[in-house]
Amino acid sequence: MVISNFSITHKTTILILIVAIVLMGALAYISLPRESAPDITFPFIMVFSHYEGTSPSDMESLVTRPLERKLKNLTDVKEMTSTSMEGESQIFLEFEPDVDTDTALQKVRDKVDQAKGDLPADMNDPSVMEFSSSDWPIMFVVVSGEVGLVELKKIAEEIKEDIEGVAGVLEAKTVGGLEREIRVEYDQDRLTSYGLMLTQVIQTVRNNNQNMPGGSLDIGEARYVMKIPAEFESPAEIENLVITVRDGKAIYITDVAEIRDTFKDRDSYSRLNGVESVSIRITKRAGEHLLRIADDIKQIVEKRRQTIPDLVDLTITSDKSENVHTMVADLENNIVTGFLLVLIVIFASLGFRNASLVAIAIPFSMLISFFILQGLGITLNFVVLFSLILALGMLVDNAIVIVENIYRHHTAERKPLTRAAMEGTAEVAQPVITSTATTVAAFVPLLFWPGIMGEFMGYLPKTVIITLLSSLFVALIITPTLSSIFIKRSKREQKIAEKGGQNRHGLIIRSYRAMLAFSLRFRLLFLLLFCCLFVLMVFAFAQSDLGVEMFPDTEPSRITAKIKAPQGTNIYQTNNFALQAEAIVRKYGNIEQFTTTVGNDGPNAAEINIDMVDRELRKESGEPGTDDGKIYFKNSNNTMDALRHELFLSIVGAEIYVDKEDEGPPVGAPVNVEIHGDDFAVMSRISETLQDKIRDIPGIVDLTDDYDPGLPEITVDVDKERAALLSLDAFSIGYLIKGSINGVEIGKYHEGEDEFDIVARLPKEQRQNIQNILRLRVPGPTGQPVPLSSMATIMTTSGLSAIKHIDESRVVSVSSNVAKGFNAQKILAQVQAIAAEMELPPGYTFQYTGENEEMQKSQAFMIKAFLIAILSISMVLVTQFDSILSPFIIMTSVILSLIGVFLGLIVTQTAFGVIMTGMGVISLAGVVVNNAIVLIDYINVLRKQRGKSCREAIILAGTTRFRPVMLTAITTVLGLLPMAIGVSLDVHKFDIIMGSDMSQYWGPMSTAVIFGLVVATMLTLFVVPCLYSLFFERKRKKVQVEETSQDEIGTPYETV
Repeated sequence: MVISNFSITHKTTILILIVAIVLMGALAYISLPRESAPDITFPFIMVFSHYEGTSPSDMESLVTRPLERKLKNLTDVKEMTSTSMEGESQIFLEFEPDVDTDTALQKVRDKVDQAKGDLPADMNDPSVMEFSSSDWPIMFVVVSGEVGLVELKKIAEEIKEDIEGVAGVLEAKTVGGLEREIRVEYDQDRLTSYGLMLTQVIQTVRNNNQNMPGGSLDIGEARYVMKIPAEFESPAEIENLVITVRDGKAIYITDVAEIRDTFKDRDSYSRLNGVESVSIRITKRAGEHLLRIADDIKQIVEKRRQTIPDLVDLTITSDKSENVHTMVADLENNIVTGFLLVLIVIFASLGFRNASLVAIAIPFSMLISFFILQGLGITLNFVVLFSLILALGMLVDNAIVIVENIYRHHTAERKPLTRAAMEGTAEVAQPVITSTATTVAAFVPLLFWPGIMGEFMGYLPKTVIITLLSSLFVALIITPTLSSIFIKRSKREQKIAEKGGQNRHGLIIRSYRAMLAFSLRFRLLFLLLFCCLFVLMVFAFAQSDLGVEMFPDTEPSRITAKIKAPQGTNIYQTNNFALQAEAIVRKYGNIEQFTTTVGNDGPNAAEINIDMVDRELRKESGEPGTDDGKIYFKNSNNTMDALRHELFLSIVGAEIYVDKEDEGPPVGAPVNVEIHGDDFAVMSRISETLQDKIRDIPGIVDLTDDYDPGLPEITVDVDKERAALLSLDAFSIGYLIKGSINGVEIGKYHEGEDEFDIVARLPKEQRQNIQNILRLRVPGPTGQPVPLSSMATIMTTSGLSAIKHIDESRVVSVSSNVAKGFNAQKILAQVQAIAAEMELPPGYTFQYTGENEEMQKSQAFMIKAFLIAILSISMVLVTQFDSILSPFIIMTSVILSLIGVFLGLIVTQTAFGVIMTGMGVISLAGVVVNNAIVLIDYINVLRKQRGKSCREAIILAGTTRFRPVMLTAITTVLGLLPMAIGVSLDVHKFDIIMGSDMSQYWGPMSTAVIFGLVVATMLTLFVVPCLYSLFFERKRKKVQVEETSQDEIGTPYETV
């Protein structure tokens, strides 16, 4: 082969290339950004609108629907959902995955601009933004201690500013603590008695709290700048401000209001292990190096620890970088363990020198892959690292074939080393390229996986294809060059080569030869046995309770408990619910720490994030160290289930959700039923009926819906005609009411470098009386006070908390999680059966979405990808053999290899994972064909070039290729074995790891490939020869005359 010959004759160039590969590959690996999951850009764009003080129903009619009418005309929109809430409208647009995000953003902005004329004139322009997986927090920095919440908040704000300066940080947001506020609490009765209005109080404070320039003055030769300092030096100064003068008597602020140096109303709480704190929530920019950002933040935290008071503690929680460190170390351990197992096998089979030449294919292929991955902007995440593990055992296949062939030319045929390297490589170059092409062909369809799932899992085929092509490059360029330098005939290896390895493998090969001869004698019976076994395995799996799943049910390292109180619940009551939940959490062991946030998602919502201790450190009740009265479960799934059960029973008046941190792409709830219709009251009744019917289905947990009757509303109905006669309008009246209840900022108070709001507001006792609102006074046409009661009335009503649309249709969603040990698809089937029996009013329908919808899409794609992979491999084989029968024989072995897949699932009691097992089956298709290609190709050579009979050729080819077939199968199996069984060598601590976290996630796929490959190897060694014998001998009877004539003219190859 030309390229191999060039490399062999230019050894110095190749040696320099090797050094470059080592350096660039190592640097690429070090600098590759590390992520726990692929950093994907979701094809989601959000349009956010804010119109303060507007009810959800008004937001729907005034804001959401006008925007939806314009946005629905956009092309390539997969789904449009919206939520109208009090003062807010959120519209989410999911575009097709092939749409350029920047283009989509511009199109959405254009449509929003077109809709502005239909929106309220006094509303701020809607904002348009995109979503990314980087929007999720990478860590929390928790500030706690015994210095008071005000000081903790101040320290947190200072640390937040430092963190925001770290390159790659998108946002740092503080949660919890207290903020100082100077409050002017005016008394409505006093204002009335003095004939004053709130606007006069506001204007007085504002006019007396501004530093004003006084111009400049020239005196003599000097120029002086004059200023009039008027800012408050203390809050007490506000009391002595004069509002007006009546009959020569001044009316002061203190006559109508009380000045309070206090705190803003609590809108959030934060606690660490039940102790009040302030949290800093940190997110990063897309594509930035998580580990570098985390290290920079940790350095900031460490420096701050040296300067903060001794009573203050800084704690990092929910640290994604620790997940990445663990994940990378875990997968690196699996790679190294698999590599060592592969080395042991090839060294035992090939001898030290040849095995060394084969072994270097693994690190060189990976180094080249790292360099290419960096060039493509791909991060080092758990999908990429597992892809390297999947390819690990296959990286040596090409090198084994080439090194063994070069060695045979050098030893058996006694050719000079350079000539042996050239001719040995050229002789097997085409089969090596073909086998790599068939493996790559199996993964190519996965590159076209649509949707978010494709964005997430698409890194696997990309990485495997890059790695396999890198191994081909190494096999054709580097391996021949090094072989031409280092291969040497030793006396021991010479004797082994002359005996064909019989001293090592003679007994095994003789046993295989006898079994092969027996199977050929009863080939029809043997083939029928395997066909029956195939049907039996499929039937056995179908009859089992294993079922189908989206992703493996893994043991969580982090548990989240969410509390949702009824709408209208204030933050103080929600905080009480959270305190009850914390008391229950403290009863369980194996918890490293837990953080609580209240109010981050609204005053009626709270969340507790629980970090579990490392798996190897977890204990079970009864073990030493568990006598502290806590409940211990070694499996964190059991902790999660027990927490869920106890929280559900103990917290009355709020909904409880307990789940683990998502490890895959967002796919929605396992059970998600959408109720579509027009009337929310009707949809609510349908939702309640459905929940009552399915609540008792075993395995359903966290059952809820997103319908909420909403906050009680106080409607102020303004008589617009009477208001206009007084030169007033609804906006000015609304501003007055809002300022009285929520407060209106009327200035700033400065103390040193700190700045605090000055807010005018009614006292708490007056705000809680609805009738006081009607007593508010507004300025009339001549400035005289006019009571609000003269132009408005008050009504108490109830409305919706949020109005949800999907593609402009109103919807209520019923959802639930699935308990450990239950199959989501089987539970969903029961839900669908119950829903089908319900009689819905006309115009109301059920739709099943969430994980089920995504799984159906993925399942359909996997079937299509498998068929395309089979077709692509078949086309490569037809090109190789110029035949239909030979590819048919090989592809039959691929289909029958599913026996191993289903057997593995049954043995390990694992559900068929649509994603993991599905990719395993497709991967298996690309691996299985390689050994069959080698075997059939050699049978053809023996029959046509050496004149062997069909039976003799099959037996001789089988025994000759037995070792390489077994060797390539064993190396692939051993590369995946550590991941499949969860046992690996910790290369950092020189220890054995049992049950690693990543093995739970990728184990099912590894198991599918291992069992499938083991069965496929048996098929290659027995079924492929039987099929070849059956088809060829029948064909030979028909074309014997033509074959004889071909032999007479010396045709070197036969088309089979």
